[in-house]
Amino acid sequence: MNEENTQSNKVGWITTAVLLIICVASVAVYVYLKGYELYIGGVVINNVTSLVGILLDIILLFIVIIECVKKIRNADESKARNKNIGYIIGIFVFFIIMIVFISQIIATDVVRSNKATIAEREIGNGKSVLLMENEESFSSSDEKFYEITVYYRDGIRLKKIGRQSEYYFSNNNMVKNEQFKVESSSDSVTIYYDYGELINGMKWQEEYSDNPPQYIDKEYKLK
Repeated sequence: MNEENTQSNKVGWITTAVLLIICVASVAVYVYLKGYELYIGGVVINNVTSLVGILLDIILLFIVIIECVKKIRNADESKARNKNIGYIIGIFVFFIIMIVFISQIIATDVVRSNKATIAEREIGNGKSVLLMENEESFSSSDEKFYEITVYYRDGIRLKKIGRQSEYYFSNNNMVKNEQFKVESSSDSVTIYYDYGELINGMKWQEEYSDNPPQYIDKEYKLK
């Protein structure tokens, strides 16, 4: 009996240690990724902190299921066994819901990234700037336009540093057609967009009307 109690206590301590390690690792990952998105295999993954939380829930649920299975094996009374089986079914259903939910989030990001045009430019020290061009639409109509999201890339982490709508420019696939150039400094990048001409009612101010600039230039802070 003492040997069984010792073994049970040992398993309990191991489970507690595993849970503690998972919680500490999850907090560390959350802090590391807070305010960032991920870039993995050509896919921009949004809602990173939410995904970390869901993954933590999935791991914890998996551990709970294992513990419930152990209790079923050790249960002597059929009533206690049936109660634990009921717990497992409920937890397993919730586990599957979490898996489906996280799969849908990732699938949405994969589809969006596959439809987008993504261009990357090195800016030194292993860092780069990522431009992601997506087709968008106004909520009040079906009218389509393109918008560029600008990211600062550090490894697999992406920090969103700006956006550029192409609605008012005749060149509305500037990333796809490589109609831009990037200049970097120590703490910022300047992107020159070859916009073509102004359209959709946009006009230059009087001082530029006779000699409009060749590029629309935008400066983005890296940090």
